[in-house]
Amino acid sequence: MADLAEYFIRGMRHWHSRKGFGYQTGHQIWCAVFAVTLLAGCAPALYSVDMKYVPTRSFPKTQGVTQPIALTVAAFQDARKIADNMLIGRVIKPNGEQIRVLPKFVKPSQAVTEPIKEFFRQAGYRVAAESPVWDLQEAGINKGWEPIIIGGSIDELDVVCQNSLTVTKYQAKVKLTIYFADTATGKIFHTLATDSSTSRDHVLFSEEMLEQQINTALAGAIEKFFEGRDMANIINKRGNK
Repeated sequence: MADLAEYFIRGMRHWHSRKGFGYQTGHQIWCAVFAVTLLAGCAPALYSVDMKYVPTRSFPKTQGVTQPIALTVAAFQDARKIADNMLIGRVIKPNGEQIRVLPKFVKPSQAVTEPIKEFFRQAGYRVAAESPVWDLQEAGINKGWEPIIIGGSIDELDVVCQNSLTVTKYQAKVKLTIYFADTATGKIFHTLATDSSTSRDHVLFSEEMLEQQINTALAGAIEKFFEGRDMANIINKRGNK
């Protein structure tokens, strides 16, 4: 569409050069108004980004486990207080207009659940293939799941871009809570919470920068779960009983 506007402007300039000054000036104004209107119509209805976990470091296998501990990782529940759970952010234009940001390939729950499952596999645990729905209530624990059920909630997951005429500000935040439960007793025995945020100022706007900010925040929140020995100690103490 921008190419069409530029083509139109060039053609009009060539045509105007063959007319008088007053005629030319008037039509140049009309031409400029047309081009601005045309380009304004190019504003997208939404932006989409490839939201996914991008590792920033490697984590060692869990030590001190004599045999693999079996886990079920439930699909993370989207606990954000929003009407559309596919919404992961917004771009605020200079005129105050807000344009939605949506994930391109996966739902927010899947973007969180799958990398956490892979973390546990890489750490040496035996992780069930399925990710059942668990409402994070003890009454909802299914005794047919593996001995330890791990679930969680997405409390915040958002990227905001404030696009002004002079600077473009990007901010992203992810906050998660993870629950550990014993399927034999039907009791939750531990919870952990983590969050991560990023920000960046730039002269330009791009979907790539939106994607980079939300993915960096997502990686930070997930990796904090597995820092140190807390996660391993919680699971190993229960699994080796």
